[in-house]
Amino acid sequence: MSIPAVEESWARIEAWLARHAPVSRARLRPPAAGEEIRAAERELGLVFPPDLVASLRCHDGADHGEGAPEVAYYGPPARVADIVRHTAMLRDIGTDLGDVDGDEDELGAYWRQEWLLITLGADGQASDGLFLTVRPGPGHGRVGHSRTEDAPVFTPWSSLRHLLADFAEALEEGRPFAGRVPVGIDGALRWEDDRSVVSDPVSPLALAARSAEPEPPAPVEPAAPSAPAPTEDRGAGPRLTFVRVAPPRPQPLPDQPDLVFAEGLTPAELLRRLGAIHATVRPRSRPHAEHAAVSPWAAHRPMVRAGTTGGWAYAVQEEGAAQFVRPEVLRAVSEGTRAVALTRQGPEARRTVVVDGVPDEEAARLVMSPRENVASVPDRKLARRLGVDPWPGSTAAYARLLTELDGEFGIRYRPGDDAGTGLPSALLLPLLDDLPDPACGPAGEVRGFDLAALVDRTPFERLRRACAAQLRRLAAETGIDAYPEIADALARTGREEHLGPDAGEHLGPDDGERLGLDAGEHLGPDAATNFGLGVGDPLDLRIRTLAAETWAARQSVRGGTGPVGPEDLSAWIAREGAAQALRAFVLLPVPMAAERILGVRLSARWRDELATDLGEGGTQPAAGRVNS
Repeated sequence: MSIPAVEESWARIEAWLARHAPVSRARLRPPAAGEEIRAAERELGLVFPPDLVASLRCHDGADHGEGAPEVAYYGPPARVADIVRHTAMLRDIGTDLGDVDGDEDELGAYWRQEWLLITLGADGQASDGLFLTVRPGPGHGRVGHSRTEDAPVFTPWSSLRHLLADFAEALEEGRPFAGRVPVGIDGALRWEDDRSVVSDPVSPLALAARSAEPEPPAPVEPAAPSAPAPTEDRGAGPRLTFVRVAPPRPQPLPDQPDLVFAEGLTPAELLRRLGAIHATVRPRSRPHAEHAAVSPWAAHRPMVRAGTTGGWAYAVQEEGAAQFVRPEVLRAVSEGTRAVALTRQGPEARRTVVVDGVPDEEAARLVMSPRENVASVPDRKLARRLGVDPWPGSTAAYARLLTELDGEFGIRYRPGDDAGTGLPSALLLPLLDDLPDPACGPAGEVRGFDLAALVDRTPFERLRRACAAQLRRLAAETGIDAYPEIADALARTGREEHLGPDAGEHLGPDDGERLGLDAGEHLGPDAATNFGLGVGDPLDLRIRTLAAETWAARQSVRGGTGPVGPEDLSAWIAREGAAQALRAFVLLPVPMAAERILGVRLSARWRDELATDLGEGGTQPAAGRVNS
């Protein structure tokens, strides 16, 4: 298949920009003069490849600024002056880093003398742009990508001619280019992610359900002391004795787990409030809990054990993501009582007191420790001392705060005393994170779209109906509409007129009129209950399960073991994001929900679909009309 000439590809690019992105078309510069190109070659000591010369003779790159046509996330085409200035700058950086030219791997250096920058990179960062190599050999003229925080790579394009041909075809066909889809928005070329996810991702929780919980590990019997080996009597006389000298072994670090205490509760009730999975509740010792929590059966879910001390129930976290530092967890634990949490995370030792969901700021304590296992060595370098406590300040603070619990709250507890006891324990299905405060309001923009203008010009009911339609599109493209709890909630979003908890109370005097609300009107105080979003309700459990799937998939991919792959993780992230957008639609004011929903749409055509859902069709005002 023949590749169009550079001039032909540029003509096609210009034609598309003229029709769909005239602002970007106007940013293309006139042709570069031949003498300017030859002067650049002399200054850099290189001969430009014919494709680059032909491209510059069509357009001397693009003017910088708003609306400049970008080659996907590689940035706008570079001008001759940009090529000279930034190539020289990157050469200097490569020299400072000690890179040398030679016959070794061409990508084994920060920047080669034979590379020419041809785009300015994302956000105008030249160190993140495309380059051409003019190194002699079969790869001459190949297109590479210089990455700011990673090693450079070669792209699939063997020449600038191939790149421009693919660029022109992507514009004309609306096809992905470097993973993104070109669209014309408000007269400018923009790039949208056009993602899809696997329809049936591998489920870490389903795999866990097919695994059995491991039984407690067998106790390790101490080794019997061995008899001293007999020594051979060599008679009197001098002896040479070798003595092995080793530094003393450091003392083991103290046992300082995350703890939470709740006054007047039973261990069973405390486990329930923490989100215990009923089928996993059973007595476990600490070694048993730790052994089970790192097995495939646990699927990276947190494990806690619960007991009592005096008039308090307590829970100790054995494994998993930290729970007792989360305000939503402490609020649930302290409902109708008071809760005290003692947590230790590296340099930080923290005590938190919450009374019936309200933090007691005066009773809170926070100690930050400097790191003390780092020492200076010659040549002004730092080294870490192994086997010592890196944060002795927070270690001591934890012990002190634990002691103070007795005097201030009557709580007596020593970590480790219950390690061998079979305490009630369970895996947790973690509670959902808090949503943003409705008083914060929505962002002005989402993905480059003027959300504030949309809210200003759109009557409330029309905006709500359009957001509900967008939500259904999002559910379909992520596959969450297959879950019955979500399907039921989606059906109800099309019928309910008043959603969200007291949203009107958080709006200013002008906001209510702007959103089409009468004075004092709110969006429904019982929405969470009506939609099954109370803690433990079906929709709440479904969203929490999706969050647990995402967390487990992320840990599995990070560990590089098991059948869960990156495509599965992407699907779970998309599903959780869509489910959280549904939750936002139910519980937040509609403009804030719109920000969530539009922010996680997968289709690159979401702007056109939004115009359709708003009933604006081809008459949408300038705030985001798409031409493609």
